[in-house]
Amino acid sequence: MLALSFLNPMLLWAVPLAAVPIIIHLLNRRRFHEVRWAAMEQLLKALERNRKRLRMEQWLVLLLRTLAVLLLVLLVSRPQLGGGLVSGVTHHVVVLDDSASMRQRSGSLSLFDKAQDQARELAKKLRSSRGGDLVSVVRMSRVHEPDLWVQRIGEGVERRIGQVLAEQRCGDAAIDFGAAMSAVRARAAAVKESSRVDYYVVGDLRSCDWLAEDGKPRTSVVQFLAQIDVDRERVHAMGVGSRDADNLAVTAVRCVDRMAIASVPVELAIDVQNLGLDMTQAGELAIEMDGKSRVTRPLPPLAPGELATIPVVHTFFGSGDHRVVASFAAVDHYLVDDRRTLALPVADASRVLLVDGEPGDGGDDEVGETMFLQAALDPGGDQPSGVAVEVVAETSLGEVDLAPFDMVWLCNTPAPSPVIVDKLETFVAAGGGLAIFVGGQVDPARYTETMWKGGKGLLPLPLGEIAGDPDRREHVALIDKSHSICGKLGDVLQLLVDGAVLVKRYLTIQEAPNSGAAIVARVRDAEGPPAIVTRTFGNGGGQVVLFAFSADKQWSNWPDTDANVVMAHQTHRFASKSRDLASQNLDPAGAFRLKLDPGSYQDDVRILAFAEDGEERTMTARVPEGPATPVVVGTSPPQLELVVPMSDLHSLGGYEAKLMLHSGAEESRAFARNPDIAESRLVRVLPQDFTRAYPSELHTAVTFLDESGGLLRGEGEGEMWRLLGAAMLLALLLETLFAWRFGRR
Repeated sequence: MLALSFLNPMLLWAVPLAAVPIIIHLLNRRRFHEVRWAAMEQLLKALERNRKRLRMEQWLVLLLRTLAVLLLVLLVSRPQLGGGLVSGVTHHVVVLDDSASMRQRSGSLSLFDKAQDQARELAKKLRSSRGGDLVSVVRMSRVHEPDLWVQRIGEGVERRIGQVLAEQRCGDAAIDFGAAMSAVRARAAAVKESSRVDYYVVGDLRSCDWLAEDGKPRTSVVQFLAQIDVDRERVHAMGVGSRDADNLAVTAVRCVDRMAIASVPVELAIDVQNLGLDMTQAGELAIEMDGKSRVTRPLPPLAPGELATIPVVHTFFGSGDHRVVASFAAVDHYLVDDRRTLALPVADASRVLLVDGEPGDGGDDEVGETMFLQAALDPGGDQPSGVAVEVVAETSLGEVDLAPFDMVWLCNTPAPSPVIVDKLETFVAAGGGLAIFVGGQVDPARYTETMWKGGKGLLPLPLGEIAGDPDRREHVALIDKSHSICGKLGDVLQLLVDGAVLVKRYLTIQEAPNSGAAIVARVRDAEGPPAIVTRTFGNGGGQVVLFAFSADKQWSNWPDTDANVVMAHQTHRFASKSRDLASQNLDPAGAFRLKLDPGSYQDDVRILAFAEDGEERTMTARVPEGPATPVVVGTSPPQLELVVPMSDLHSLGGYEAKLMLHSGAEESRAFARNPDIAESRLVRVLPQDFTRAYPSELHTAVTFLDESGGLLRGEGEGEMWRLLGAAMLLALLLETLFAWRFGRR
């Protein structure tokens, strides 16, 4: 809906000046004293014959004179056509995208630099053509703290906007475009001085900001556009930079093993993905360990969307926090995601608890249930296994704190009491691993009752009766060598198990449909009873592994085979508690948190960056907010919590928190600040993409602009001064021409 508005509406009071030519005309028609004479009669007769023509000529000249004055008044009032109601004041809100993707280069400038240039050009046009309107400048990351809000357009506005833009810096976080624009609109709606709002969104207009992965509209953007009143509001979206969206990114640096152990090889993986639209060239990936050792791996050509995982095995010879950095040489215009850091805690050893259900007479380890398992997990010698084994009798399990352990093995233990079962369930639900070897002391009915619980307990499957004949031993067949418990050793384990492992007795394991259990091995053949079964406990808990035979030689020759050693370590790698690396590896929207004992540590902590700029600051640990807890005399003070918001830091890569003890010693904790991979998808949304995906009733809310045309324009709107000036000159020219022509006649 087009309507007329005026930049200088106060000058419309001069419209009555258009009556001046009419007044002059009327004054010229005043009566005079008539004196009739003879020749006058002939003149009067001639005048009577031409009266109609003369009147038309006079009215035409009068009309042109009146029109010239009216056009002059309109010209100085500066009318303009726009999509909305008649309004004297428009609020121009410039919204700059300052998310991480705006750091991509376009020539010698970043896209954020180009967006600022567009804002400067807009400020220049506003000063010269929209005096009296309002202007605001907002960055998407700071919608609640605008850089400039409701500035009257006039002298000095261009300089003020230039100062604001000079102080801005592009961020490195991801931004929800729809939510940010809804917040801007809510703030603009509170400005009562204007009755029209024009939003100028300047950014890279990434497709993923407007469209979901399935090509459907983003819910937050739909909610924003649905609020737009097209009679009073309009969104002008401009994409800066080229539409070349080539981008190769390091999307992840991962520890494949569930935990890293000192002096034990650790398997790492680096994910590299082509997030652009064209095939990439072969390259080279560099991996640095603690800024010292450096290895390179070939990087193959990748098709659009293709992901390559580069494996790396490294041995860390000291415990504590380590730093792994993966990077490659710049091959595109977006350098932010060409480098990624992993802060990796390395432990001295993984603690394992073996619960012996039949230790033997007098505690003789040689006949104990756990002797062979203990030797398999920690054989000793010069080559460390990385596993620290602790053995307890079944009767002592209730007194052991399971929290420090990564895995618990139950070896021929009688049915645990409800208290022990609850304790084990809590441990496994928190991510701990549990392995169960059965034996003569296992009561299948009691185990099923207390630990199966209809599929909600710890047992992967319910237990049946004891089966097998000691005089007719049966083979064990590995039927799923691709299972995660086998890892990369599936073929090796199949050779070690098939034909080598013989069982005399075994506990039947009853298969239950929809239990979620995975059968790794069976007795006899691929159709026989389950021999090794795994299942994840609960929703996201730890792994439970069930063996249908005992850990000693009573029921099988398992301890005498190499399969015992290999499977023991593979089970540990598969089921032991996984270290949470997410708390130390954060994106710019996260926060590093650290609990500190005020009795040991000072509350001031230095934060240091490993990057070249050497960012350094001091932060203070405080008592966490919450209900006040009264301090009891004689008790320890409440723990302090250090919170380091990633938004307060500027560098990407590794950091360390330097902790000072009251003794004067210093400790450090490492963390990494990495780019949000969501910002690496640079493909731009096109107007036809928007039209195709969004409902038709929302199409009029957005106008997509071309960078070359500038921001202050739009379909069906603009100032009319050129047209009015030409019309006024034409009216004056015609008035002069007609007056001369009619006067001669």
